[in-house]
Amino acid sequence: MVAVIARHLAGMAVAWLVFVAEAIVGYLGLLAYALVTGSGLGGPLAGPLLAVVAAVLGVALLPLLFLPAVVVAEAVGRRQGTGRVVRLAALVAVVLAAGYATVGAIVTRVSAGNVPLVAAIAALLVLAPVILYALTVRGLARRITRHDQHLPFPQEMPVV
Repeated sequence: MVAVIARHLAGMAVAWLVFVAEAIVGYLGLLAYALVTGSGLGGPLAGPLLAVVAAVLGVALLPLLFLPAVVVAEAVGRRQGTGRVVRLAALVAVVLAAGYATVGAIVTRVSAGNVPLVAAIAALLVLAPVILYALTVRGLARRITRHDQHLPFPQEMPVV
C-alpha cells in the first residue's frame, strides 16, 4: 500500500512540474509574439504571476483530474501493459478536462462559439502531464516489482 501511494505521489509531482513548465513555455511564446508584433508585454510580473496561477491550478487538478485518470486507467488496463494504461489515462484526462473547461466556460459566460475552443485547449494542456504521470507510476511499479523479486523470502532471511 505504501508503494502504491509513493508511486502516485511521484507521478503527481511529475504531472505538477510539467503543468507549470507548460505555463512558463506558453508565457515565453506569448512574450515572443508580443515582441514580434510590437504589442504590450504585460508588465514585469506577468510571467511570475502566470507561473503562480498555473502552480495553484495544477495543485487543484491533481486530485480532480490527474489522479482519477491514472487510477481508472490502471484499474481497467493493468494487465494489458503500460501503453494501454497510458492511452486510457490520456483518454480519461481529456474527457475530464474538456468537461471541466466546458462547465467553467459556461459559468463564466464565454461566448458559445468559443466553448469548444476552450475545451480543446484544456484537453491539449493536460495530455503531457497525465502521460508522464502514468509513465512514472507504471515505471515505478515495474521497478518495485523487480526489486521485490530479488529480496529473500522471510524464511531465508538471517536471524539477527
